[in-house]
Amino acid sequence: MSGSSVSGGLSGTALSSLPLYVEPPSPTDQIFGIFNGVAQFVPQSQVWAGAVPTVGGSISGAVSWEGTPSSASHLVNKLYVDQQVASVTGAVSDSAALAVAARADAQNAALASANSATTAINAQKDNAGGVAALSASNNLMLNSKEVMGVDANGNLIIVLPIPTSDPGVKGACYWNGGILTLSSVS
Repeated sequence: MSGSSVSGGLSGTALSSLPLYVEPPSPTDQIFGIFNGVAQFVPQSQVWAGAVPTVGGSISGAVSWEGTPSSASHLVNKLYVDQQVASVTGAVSDSAALAVAARADAQNAALASANSATTAINAQKDNAGGVAALSASNNLMLNSKEVMGVDANGNLIIVLPIPTSDPGVKGACYWNGGILTLSSVS
């Protein structure tokens, strides 16, 4: 072998003087390594047989990965994906439960408000200064009797039980056998 001299009388090329990049090995080149627990030379084609290329290629059988990803391009295992799905599902379920509870609270508040309003109005019906009720035909009611309304043509209708004789009250209306009469005002 030609090259520089090394102490001990051996000659050869120092590793530090070898080029950093050499043409890729051919499938028949021998590679020295420890394979199956034995130091040996093995043809390049056997060393990489079954290896997945860095671009393209496929594998068959189970592949496992224990790491937790720290980048979007890292591999993840099924356990990690299942945990993420469970986390999202739990968050969605919690949000849905909160929405249902909020809806029920809003409905209960609206019902309570409507009940309070009805109670307040009912307490004022037929009381002085209170509210007056309307009948099913939208006529004004006082003391649970229809007293006034509007007909289909927009004419005012007054519904009163009119006495058939003078009630003895000044300025009161009464029915006098076919004539509507006003009692004396004085």
